[in-house]
Amino acid sequence: MTKSLTPYEENVVRRVAVGDLLIRTAARYPHMKALCFRDRNYSFAELNTAVNRCAYGLTKMGIMKGDRCAILSHNCDQFVILWWGLMKIGAIVVPLNFMLKNEEVSYIINHSEPVAFFVEDKLIPNVLPIKDKLKTVQTFGYINLAGDASMEDWMNIEDLWKDEYPVTEPEALIYPDDPALILYTSGTESAPKGVVNTHLNFFTLVLSAAVDLHFVRGDVAIGGIPLYHVAAMYLFIAGIAIGATNLMEYAPDPAEIIKFTQQNKVTVWVWPPTLYINLPLLPNFDQLDFSSLKVCIIFGSLCPPAIIERWRKKLPSAQFLNYYGQTEMSPLGACLQNEDFTAHPDSIGRSHLPLELKVFDSIHNKELPRGEVGELVARGPAIMLGYYKDKEKTATAFRGGWHHTGDIVRMDEEGFIYFVDRAKDIIKTGGENVSSQEVEAFLYKHPKVADAAVIGMPDPVWSEAVTAVIVPKPGETIDEKEIINFCKSNIAAYKVPKNVFFVEALPRNPSGKVLKNILRKECEKRLQENFQAHGEGVK
Repeated sequence: MTKSLTPYEENVVRRVAVGDLLIRTAARYPHMKALCFRDRNYSFAELNTAVNRCAYGLTKMGIMKGDRCAILSHNCDQFVILWWGLMKIGAIVVPLNFMLKNEEVSYIINHSEPVAFFVEDKLIPNVLPIKDKLKTVQTFGYINLAGDASMEDWMNIEDLWKDEYPVTEPEALIYPDDPALILYTSGTESAPKGVVNTHLNFFTLVLSAAVDLHFVRGDVAIGGIPLYHVAAMYLFIAGIAIGATNLMEYAPDPAEIIKFTQQNKVTVWVWPPTLYINLPLLPNFDQLDFSSLKVCIIFGSLCPPAIIERWRKKLPSAQFLNYYGQTEMSPLGACLQNEDFTAHPDSIGRSHLPLELKVFDSIHNKELPRGEVGELVARGPAIMLGYYKDKEKTATAFRGGWHHTGDIVRMDEEGFIYFVDRAKDIIKTGGENVSSQEVEAFLYKHPKVADAAVIGMPDPVWSEAVTAVIVPKPGETIDEKEIINFCKSNIAAYKVPKNVFFVEALPRNPSGKVLKNILRKECEKRLQENFQAHGEGVK
């Protein structure tokens, strides 16, 4: 008599699951170094053992497939073990931005309804005032980074992977479209949306990493993107799957980055644009030795071409990759690679391997000819499952069988994509449309400008006034007239800023994106102050 397969046997023999990537690398390279955090080092076999014990501990405490579990922490090894353990049993990770305020944390927790909430010890005081409002959370756990924390009624997550726990693989039924992660968008225009990324999303992107990212076995990578960001998770998992060593930083620190890179002969950097913008401002930048670097990945937001060109001159043999993407793309959409920076410096590159990208007239939902400006749309196995508990927003985003990004672009005959602006950031001034990104890229060419952002501010004459916010380079002094004259001589008159403000730093999220909603509020305040003092704004 033929024996019938168990549901697990039928599932595991050909399944697509994030946890299986670690299993396979641990089998291939058991003794190679996988993860380093502070003084703790893990081989691939040791990391897989810790993750399996964690999976057992999670199951023992009652967490099951489909349960949501939230994590609030800086980058650390315990974060990695926890979220990989959750994924191995089919639970869903809900990582939170550690900079969120109490009301924002409360909203995300109550919307995602996790059964457990794991919090870094340092951040527990921020959570205690709202603890009783988090109705679905049955277990509170703490990530003990200080080494001496002890919280009554809170479990130490290290108890999840005790030495006596079994190291066998958990028998979980996991399918390609099972959610692995719910990541909440910034919510600058409305309430945050929960983007659901699946095991298939991650698996697809990881398999393309060897092609597009130039990762190889034995690479040593260090990144400064927090693990609550989908890019950090993707790039970390990609490194593990390929057999690279991941050096983990609690929080980015330029001095530590330089030291780590030189001491460990780091070959791969993964950083938001802020690092690439700020390091060249160091007085000893030209003397810094980064010769071990083979791949420099720029992720989180677009990096000005002038900045990339300076880095390419410093590291002529390194591969540079400037990524465009969204959380909804899990998160990679397009990439401009080393050989294309010279011919297409203003492009965001061509489509990432798992995606099909087109430019649409979003009103009539039809494709536009090459060269015309419209909305970027995408489809493929890297696209999110949808927005958590929001069928209406999911249907709007996926109308016509394409994911509508909200980004305005054009595509040339060779498939290179040129970012014009976020639809919401296009400045409508005097009957003309101005790309804030285009003006920003130009401002970076000024020799005294370290950082710049451009926004539209309400104006009774122009509808919106082009407004520049500038961070001068250290030791430099600039005034409004100098910036305006610089622009007048090089760009169309309607693109020239009508207001110019100077600040010490631009507000950015950890992935490097400028928080333009905060800038608008600050500029509105300054314009009102100027009007009260002089009867007009800054000209």
